[in-house]
Amino acid sequence: MTSDMAQSERTRIGWHPITLGLVLVVGLSVMRAGGAAVMRKLWGDIDFEPSLRGALFLLVVFVLGSVGLIGGGLFGLAGVSWERLGWRRDRLGWEILRGLLAVVVLGVIAAMFAVVAGRFLGLKPPPTDATQPGFTLVSIAMSVLFGFFIASWQEECLFRGYLQPLFIERWGLWPGMLTQAALFSVAHIGWAPSWPYFVLFFVIGIVFGWLRGRDGSLVAPFVAHGLVG
Repeated sequence: MTSDMAQSERTRIGWHPITLGLVLVVGLSVMRAGGAAVMRKLWGDIDFEPSLRGALFLLVVFVLGSVGLIGGGLFGLAGVSWERLGWRRDRLGWEILRGLLAVVVLGVIAAMFAVVAGRFLGLKPPPTDATQPGFTLVSIAMSVLFGFFIASWQEECLFRGYLQPLFIERWGLWPGMLTQAALFSVAHIGWAPSWPYFVLFFVIGIVFGWLRGRDGSLVAPFVAHGLVG
């Protein structure tokens, strides 16, 4: 199926769709790196505390990134539709199940990465803070906000929903998926503690890209990303 962006070859502001997409990638990368720096300053790590300050921080990130950058950039400037991004209700149950199964696959990949990185690269898992409170309704709500409506929404809409079909149409299925996965990995500057993590993010981007496929639903990668994000 030919996408609406491919039909016009121009966005609402006159740019080529891929050019606008790359600008959005840069904007998202800068915003996320800045957010990571703020989190380290406030909490000493790229994590947030289940408090009013943490909730306000996530709300600001949601408004600026999810609504402003991604919503405004894709729906406003690019002029894409929900269907073009892969938001469809057909086979919804199956797509949710695919997303849940992908969480298992991603867990295996993360475990293999931990073993390889620890044994051959000397990387140690990040330390855990024993003083952190357990699960509460506030912490669960904040985790859902961050996982689904910030990380998953922003990155799945941009990389798998918008850019991947454009790359596939231009270069083919696997080159298109690999390209978006590479951009997805680079966009984690400021979040990756060392270079091997960029390899991990690249592999994860391939898994999410495979879930989306050539012109499939975005529900499966959205669910998987939200649960592991």
